[in-house]
Amino acid sequence: MTELNYLKAILLSQLLIETMDSLKGSKFYKESVKYNVNRSIKELEQVFNTNYNNIYDNNPEMTTNVLNKLEDLVSKISTSTIDELVMIDAVIDKYHDNKEWFKEHGEAEFLKIE
Repeated sequence: MTELNYLKAILLSQLLIETMDSLKGSKFYKESVKYNVNRSIKELEQVFNTNYNNIYDNNPEMTTNVLNKLEDLVSKISTSTIDELVMIDAVIDKYHDNKEWFKEHGEAEFLKIE
């Protein structure tokens, strides 16, 4: 479970970085907030670095695939409109309600790393 929480922290950190970047130039952007976000993320990376190396060393292919999927997810979430986010949330709820149907009819794959 620690590995999953670590990967969630990476996802949220990246989403926060991208959100802060998208606010630059707006009245909501504050340089001090951006500085503190970056500082916090660097500290998290230092704390998690050993765990990441252990996870990666144990299964590099799975770790790479999961991180790639997280990066794709961050990109999709960070570029979605409010309406799209509501729909994405509904799709996730439907998935949780009927995972077997999605596994049978949906497509998802990890790539073989050579």
